[in-house]
Amino acid sequence: MNMENKAVFNQIISDYELARPGYPAELFTDIAEYSLIKKEAKILEIGSGPGQATDYYVKNHYTITGLELGDKQVAYLSKKYAEYPHFQAVCSSFEDFKDEPETYDVIFSATAFHWIKPEIGYPKAYHLLKKNGVMAVFWHLASIIEPKTEMLNQIRNIYRKYAPELDTYITEEEAKNLHHLRISEIGTHRLFEKPVTKVYRWEDGYTTKRYLQLMNSYSDFHALSDAKRQAILDHAAEYIDSKGGKIEVPQEVRLYMAKK
Repeated sequence: MNMENKAVFNQIISDYELARPGYPAELFTDIAEYSLIKKEAKILEIGSGPGQATDYYVKNHYTITGLELGDKQVAYLSKKYAEYPHFQAVCSSFEDFKDEPETYDVIFSATAFHWIKPEIGYPKAYHLLKKNGVMAVFWHLASIIEPKTEMLNQIRNIYRKYAPELDTYITEEEAKNLHHLRISEIGTHRLFEKPVTKVYRWEDGYTTKRYLQLMNSYSDFHALSDAKRQAILDHAAEYIDSKGGKIEVPQEVRLYMAKK
């Protein structure tokens, strides 16, 4: 992804929250069990977005700081969690964020840490974590791996017609290579212990409306002209409606956890 597209998320908060798949409860349980965090734990989230992963920690009353680049996103998060005084949204990149060393019990990032150069991000996280603190990063993969269903391949063909430059899916083999790359990145400067990895899979059903919101929630989609975006959305809507107004999306999330 183009690093400049990070700013786009400031404008698409609503579609992002309504349409992007969330994260399974099992993932957060696995992080809690691995990190052995207690209720007084201090947590830092890198790239909170509209709070899809933030929600678990806020509503379980952990003290959490959420970093976001966009002022609108920070305002959105502050309003969303106004009744939770232990949550603080900060308008800052992780690279520019400053805090005392060994402050946090857990630092995590949900489908966002790829924006940060690993040689900067992982050493900084290590510096901010307490002894035995945990770094947890996880990503959705459904949007980047080649589609596996007939309907999703038809949607892919619509993209190919109007915006072939967005047809950047990776193969299953490339996904395996990405998995190994992310493990190696956590090992930058050999600071963290060997990471533990987990995979979560499920099926997510979308109506036509929600699927169009999903399409609109990706930053690269907004690099297209208004005319191209509208043509893609119109043809996708027509196709999904012709199939009963519903489309199934196989979801996959990969979690990587490592201790200081």
